[in-house]
Parts: sequence; structure tokens; C-alpha cells
Amino acid sequence: MVRGNGFAASRKGLEDLYLANSDGKRVLIVDDDEAIRTMVERVLRRENFQVDCARDGFEAIEKISQNDYTAILLDLMMPRIDGFGVLDFLQHHRPELGRAVIVMTANVPGASDVMRTGKVSRVLAKPFDLNELLDYVKTSAAA
Repeated sequence: MVRGNGFAASRKGLEDLYLANSDGKRVLIVDDDEAIRTMVERVLRRENFQVDCARDGFEAIEKISQNDYTAILLDLMMPRIDGFGVLDFLQHHRPELGRAVIVMTANVPGASDVMRTGKVSRVLAKPFDLNELLDYVKTSAAA
């Protein structure tokens, strides 16, 4: 229970209120670099997006299995399960989310191939422009 000013609200109630205020715009950030996750999360929250974060592909797959997202920001090179593994999971288990994926990556072989195959909506090279990223997320959320 969360208490404040004499009122009690369940965590679920607060999450429902937050979702109502964010118009259902939920984004998943998947990156093993904590600084990137934190920076992108702050920018998106200022724009009223609900944000979930994952440190690797394993955590991302858990979250994708339980939630719907208007955008998934995905690094390709991560421990345990990499971004390519997440893309394979999406293709086989949540294909409707595939076009919501925006890849954020350094120059990784295969990144441009992923874009050409239509598995993702965008590929952004690191370091990326935050305004450009925000525009892509807003476009994805509007679709």
C-alpha cells in the first residue's frame, strides 16, 4: 500500500492512473548500458510515456510476454540474449510488435539487414540524437 495525505492506494491503482494519463503510450527500453537507459527513460517520461526498462534480451522477453508496447527501443549487442534473439522471439511469439521496434546500436554487422527485412521500423546509430529518437517513438505510438 502507498499512503499519502491520509489516502491509501494500491500499486495497481496508481499504475492504472498513470496509464490513463499516458494515453496507453508504453515504451520498453532494452540496453545493457545503464546511462543510455536512464537518459532515454527521462526524456520519454517528460513526454508522458510509461517506460519499462530491461538490461538484456532475457529481461526484455519477460516484459514483452506480459505487456503491450507502442515502441520497443532495442540494443543489439547485450549479454545473455542479444537483440537479435529478441527480434526472433518477437517474430515467432509477438509479430504484431515487430514494427514497433527501433534499434539503437553501434555499427554492428547485421543491423542494416534487419531493417531491410522489415523486422524493425528504424535503426539508429549510437550515439544518436535524442530529438530524432523521440520523433521516431512518437510516430510509433501514433500508429
